[in-house]
Order: sequence, then C-alpha cells, then structure tokens
Amino acid sequence: MLFPVIMALIQFENPNVILSVLLGLVLAQFLIGNFLDPYVMGNSLNLSPFAILVSLAIWSELWGIAGAFLAVPITAVVAIIFSEFLSTRPIAVLLSRNGRL
Repeated sequence: MLFPVIMALIQFENPNVILSVLLGLVLAQFLIGNFLDPYVMGNSLNLSPFAILVSLAIWSELWGIAGAFLAVPITAVVAIIFSEFLSTRPIAVLLSRNGRL
C-alpha cells in the first residue's frame, strides 16, 4: 500500500484524493486479508476460516512474521495428524471446514 500512496502524494495535490486512495487500499487489504483469503484457503485445505484466523493469530504471536507465513501449513499438518488418531479425531473435525476428514 505504500507505493500507490506515495505515487498519489507525488501526483496529486488534493489531500482528498490522497486520502481516498489510502482508504480504498486499506479497505481492499482488510477485505481480502480477513475474508477472501481465509475462505479460499479453507476451501482448498478443508480448514475452517475461523481455524485459519485463530492459527494465524496464535502462530504470529509466537513466532512473529515467520509464524504468520507458516500458520496455515502448520494447521493443515496438525489437522491431518489429528485425523489419524481416534482420540484426537474430534479436534480434526472441529478444524475441518465441512466436518468431513
């Protein structure tokens, strides 16, 4: 988002245009990051969008940026491992999007 806002600062003198560019980009980033990405990843990996967002929050808190990048693969691996054992299968069902493993 930084480069388009800098270009808007260079190109336009009107602060309303610069603010509208900034707000439009923030809104697009928010919608894509919080709704579209978890939905698409949840469909392809059979993970709940809620589980993806929670794992993203937990792993990024523990490991920072590296945890944010690794949150979804780690959660997918954990769900696969949990689905193999009878005692942890209910947790894998909770992590899954549709309840089927």
